[in-house]
Amino acid sequence: MEKIVVKARAPSRIGIGGGGSDLPSFFERHGGAVLNVAINLYSYTKLVKNGGKSTHIVSHDWEIERDIEDLKLEFGMNKKDNVDMVRAAMAAAEVSPKDGYDLVIHSMSPKNSGLAGSSALIVSLLAAMFNVSGKPMMNRDKFAKTAYFVERQALRRPGGYQDQYAAVFGGFNFIEFEKGGINISPLRLEEDLVSEWHSSMMLFETPFPRAGFAHDVERKKEEEVKKGGESVEYLKRIKEYAYGMRDCLIKGDVAQLGELLHLSWMEKKKLPGVSSKDIDLLYDVAKENGAYGGKLCGAGGGGFLFVVCDMADRKKITNAMVKKGAKFVNFDYDFEGMVSWRTSI
Repeated sequence: MEKIVVKARAPSRIGIGGGGSDLPSFFERHGGAVLNVAINLYSYTKLVKNGGKSTHIVSHDWEIERDIEDLKLEFGMNKKDNVDMVRAAMAAAEVSPKDGYDLVIHSMSPKNSGLAGSSALIVSLLAAMFNVSGKPMMNRDKFAKTAYFVERQALRRPGGYQDQYAAVFGGFNFIEFEKGGINISPLRLEEDLVSEWHSSMMLFETPFPRAGFAHDVERKKEEEVKKGGESVEYLKRIKEYAYGMRDCLIKGDVAQLGELLHLSWMEKKKLPGVSSKDIDLLYDVAKENGAYGGKLCGAGGGGFLFVVCDMADRKKITNAMVKKGAKFVNFDYDFEGMVSWRTSI
């Protein structure tokens, strides 16, 4: 008998500007603004009925192979077998593991990379679960809010809103946050401008992993913001730089966006746990070899380094970074965002 297979994918993202101002503890008082772009490092979900009374989950990159029959969250009691994200996605879509599924999940984005791979995976899981549930698909704004609820509230993982919006919408987005709501402005760039930016943006995997560290950095950041003081002032400036970066992106002003990126990074690295001596030295290597500016992706502490440069300096920067132990990561932009589809076996 032919079986229906439900599949879904969602992109990771590069946070270009404004990161941290999307924390509710900040934007509910001061407003927030973020510029990001979705990239083709995808998180995938495959779901097929198995005829049994439990759901079998397999993911080699997330170190999961388990059968589940309920939706009770474990909150990291067994981190290697942490299936909370699957359970939370099933609960949100009202899909029961007892309906019997074989579930495979895979993320192209390494864990703790700072590229929001875990958020992309949750979006992918949700897309597949809503597809299999037969419920009408909600609009993308509501879907992003649902993904935020699953990750930040149900799973209690610290962080802001931008990751879910990037994974759901795809493309270049400028997102503004206020206590009363969220306004997302997709930036529709002409093809020549997209090519210009693709030739001017580079991504490197640093030799400094963030294993087990990213959530700690996010929690420290949130605690500092709630206290007020200098961290709030840093984020205010980071937010303002994001507006300038948006304008540069639309105009195609590579050098000026790179300069604003540099200034924003100088502010962000003042936040607790974001940078280190080794990261600063690696960043200096990129600058010394032609980069206009750059930043660590995500919360900081390690992971991936994003830089903006003139196309003519790409090879020089790459050679210098590789000598210091970094790996060049090839990527393209994703303009589809979250997608889900059906096939058969």
